[in-house]
Amino acid sequence: MGFLNRSGLVNNSLWGLCSTVFQTLFLSLFFVIVSRHYVIKEFSDFLIANTVYQLIVGFSSMGLGHWFIREYARETEDTTALVYRFIKIQALLGIVFYLISIGFAFAVYQDEHIRVLSIVLGTNIIFDNIVYALKNLNIAQSEQKKSAIIMALDGLLRLIAGCVLFLYPISLIYLSILLVIVRLVTVNLFLYIGSGGAVKVTELFRFKITLPDFKSNVFANWRFILIVGSSIIFWRSATIIISKYLTATDVANYEVSYKIFSMFTIMAVVASTTVYPKFVKLVAGGDAVALQKFYQLVFLGYTIFAVTSFAFIQSFSATIIPFVFGHKFELASRCMQEMFLTLIVFPTVLLQANLIVAKNMEKVDMILNFIVLLVNVSGSLTGLYFYKSLSVINYSIFSAFVLFHILQSVVLVKLKVSTFKSSFLFYLTVSIFVVSYEYIGDKFNPVIVFLSFLLFVAFPLLFVLWKKIKDYLDLSLKVITKDNIHPVINL
Repeated sequence: MGFLNRSGLVNNSLWGLCSTVFQTLFLSLFFVIVSRHYVIKEFSDFLIANTVYQLIVGFSSMGLGHWFIREYARETEDTTALVYRFIKIQALLGIVFYLISIGFAFAVYQDEHIRVLSIVLGTNIIFDNIVYALKNLNIAQSEQKKSAIIMALDGLLRLIAGCVLFLYPISLIYLSILLVIVRLVTVNLFLYIGSGGAVKVTELFRFKITLPDFKSNVFANWRFILIVGSSIIFWRSATIIISKYLTATDVANYEVSYKIFSMFTIMAVVASTTVYPKFVKLVAGGDAVALQKFYQLVFLGYTIFAVTSFAFIQSFSATIIPFVFGHKFELASRCMQEMFLTLIVFPTVLLQANLIVAKNMEKVDMILNFIVLLVNVSGSLTGLYFYKSLSVINYSIFSAFVLFHILQSVVLVKLKVSTFKSSFLFYLTVSIFVVSYEYIGDKFNPVIVFLSFLLFVAFPLLFVLWKKIKDYLDLSLKVITKDNIHPVINL
């Protein structure tokens, strides 16, 4: 317990993780209910409209959360004005991008059902931007607990909306309206409870945003839009491409697989909300050794999680998909196995991106995002020209993320945060693991293979990680005590 009490990262991340797990569980149950109550064509239309909304909302925030957290930590005068300006800008951007989402849906799809669903679901962009701003305010204030609880409640309300289908078989359009109402409730919870009284609605309406505000806060930080939006594009653009080149069944199989994939990425995403501010503080403090040790520690934790998740899916995907979503999605099993190749590098890609941005190198990260995005999209389109299969999409995304990871590693080696030897060993070890696990998994019982992996690989690595965490905290405590500073450690 002493370790947990001393670890701000663990406390914040565990709180966020627990609540996010509940939120994801509720949303996943909602997703399962919808997938089972509608035929594949209707379900596919809903997925496409939802993808258009998620694709646009990935850009609507302009990625300014990273900028806001960094500026909030540096602000020495009027933080209230900074907060109101950030929220108001996010709301205005939400309106602009909602109109863009409608235009996009009408330009790409001729199906009236998809268009109407896009109009309804797209209104969430406005509400999501406000929620995004308030969540980042909580991160800046180390109050992730509030956001986590409210978002878990949001998931529960969505599940309740989905349960309406058990009582009355409403159309997907009316179900989408219910989802918008739920999001509006979530916005009000954040405004009146999540902000802790720091944000007054009347003051927010009266707060004026000028063109210089947009120039200094949005246009000057435009690089963040690609940094944050690229992750959304990687996955959401794939659904758009599939819907245009493959079948409705392929859309459904891909989205079912992605739903499982996104559940496994929660830990890295939640942890990053406390890892990134920690990076910012370490960079500002100028302690290169502490920064390097902290990075290596989190890198090891992310890698253990990634390889364990990959092994689990390789062994049990054929059982998970039919059990959860029904036998009409059995073909999604192979798609999910291919998709989880990307999870091997996804958490550490996120970690390395956080560190690069924390070092005020968002321009470098933006360029890297742009390069791998082009590789992904061009690879998908070229591959589909010759071979009409979901495998093309999954392997294109995987290749792009591997390239992204390598390019990031080059940057971090130059910054002396990482070394060529450690990076090379990571790629070599992971490659051997993937090939070996897939080969052994095909030859022996998957349950025995996975249990053997846990016993001989995962558990020993977790023990090593635990020892490294304790050593890191003990060393930090000694340094602080030596400098006569109150020994409170925030990992």
